[in-house]
Amino acid sequence: MANSKVGGEFGVKIGILGGTGRMGKGLAKAWARHGHEIFIGSRDPERAKQVAEQIAQETGGKLHGVDLTTAAHEGEVVVLSLPYTACADLLRRLSSELMGKIIVDITNPFGAVLEKQTSGVEENAKALGVPARWVAAFKTNWWTTLDKPVNKDGIVRDCFYCGDDQEAKEIVAQLIREVGFRPVDCGPLKAARTLDLMVPLMIELDRRLGANASLSWKLLD
Repeated sequence: MANSKVGGEFGVKIGILGGTGRMGKGLAKAWARHGHEIFIGSRDPERAKQVAEQIAQETGGKLHGVDLTTAAHEGEVVVLSLPYTACADLLRRLSSELMGKIIVDITNPFGAVLEKQTSGVEENAKALGVPARWVAAFKTNWWTTLDKPVNKDGIVRDCFYCGDDQEAKEIVAQLIREVGFRPVDCGPLKAARTLDLMVPLMIELDRRLGANASLSWKLLD
């Protein structure tokens, strides 16, 4: 990135791979409102254009509906928002576009990797095969909470994130704040092994409590 500051007059170009999904659209809306230029990438570029136009009308932001390759190429920060099982092949194809980029991995493997031995983001980094600045984030946040960052009791929701590149983490932390969540730095990228395991439990608790995808993990002191 030419400038590491995020927001305001230094609006960042953000490519969202899987930007027509629920998480992708929610993040695009939040960041478009903060002056970032958003490239919504999809395997269906026409669908991406429709979503981009809709969000632009809602937010007054600058958005583009494009294919996945264009979103990866144009984004200074690239969000990986596809089903985990679809990521490896795509990352291999996009290695030249993604090399050296900040990649925000929000995917969840749901048991597709060995528990406690690795994580989805670590496996995705291996699949990419070239250096990049990986940050795992938004893994433990429901899509329904993206436009409700403060719960019914007035408590700001947390977003746990981790990574090995400190500057990349600071940039992602600011993007988390712009969604309205409190960023919680969980340390190095391998901490994603724990975050991955928090997700099935969150889903189970949500089901048992009938919370309709509204629960959040909260760090308290």
